[in-house]
Amino acid sequence: MKTKFISLITDFGSSDPFVGIMKSVIYSKNSSVNIIDITHSIPPQDIRTAAFYIMASITYLPKSAMMLCVVDPGVGTGRSVIWVKTENHQIIAPDNGLISWVEEKEKIIEARVIDNQKLFLPKISSTFHGRDIMAPAAAIIAKGFKEDEIGTTYDSYNKIPFPHPLRVGNTVYGEVIAIDRFGNAITNIMKDYVTPKSIFNISNILIKGLTLTYALGGQSEEIAVIGSYDFVEFSIKNSNFSKTHNIKIGDKVEVIVAI
Repeated sequence: MKTKFISLITDFGSSDPFVGIMKSVIYSKNSSVNIIDITHSIPPQDIRTAAFYIMASITYLPKSAMMLCVVDPGVGTGRSVIWVKTENHQIIAPDNGLISWVEEKEKIIEARVIDNQKLFLPKISSTFHGRDIMAPAAAIIAKGFKEDEIGTTYDSYNKIPFPHPLRVGNTVYGEVIAIDRFGNAITNIMKDYVTPKSIFNISNILIKGLTLTYALGGQSEEIAVIGSYDFVEFSIKNSNFSKTHNIKIGDKVEVIVAI
């Protein structure tokens, strides 16, 4: 699918040259493409957090844009690299569960293993497939490379089930699925599951009602807000909720839904 945009999500950070090298490869193969940096601060090898940010950001990309995701603890092993077409976008990623949650936002139309060596660099390292396979493939496919020549069709890609919240009567059970750099604990509980007067319990911290925005919380007050991803988040004004209360991804949340 031809596109002018390639977005990047990686766990490479900014202190090493990995991101710059990948961009250089992309531009060397396709100098007309625009690169969008979504984030390079995924915690190392954290596939679930990467899956969350793929899900959270994909609908904001220009239509037909490519999302290139490199969080690849299995690099150099038998795991495949895949190209996925959704109803509005396309993704290149290692087949390790990274694309699992995108279907919460967009239907997957087609998936293929990238096994056409015309899409690779001539020399393949066993430790940097982001540079040698994924970056050149993204650049060449973005030019309009024939989809049926990308590689073998593939339906059995790895999936990590999205942890949907459970509603029992007037109680909703959920969990923390991401923690942002401000320490806000992002849950899997969508805004439609709660009301402004709901009572929230996370790690025995009781929070009564929703606050409209972070700044409206009292100093050092724990608050619940509907964040920009439309999930319930827990925060402390001008502080770090997760560090203060030792919150971890997977911690359970209970909500009493009050009218």
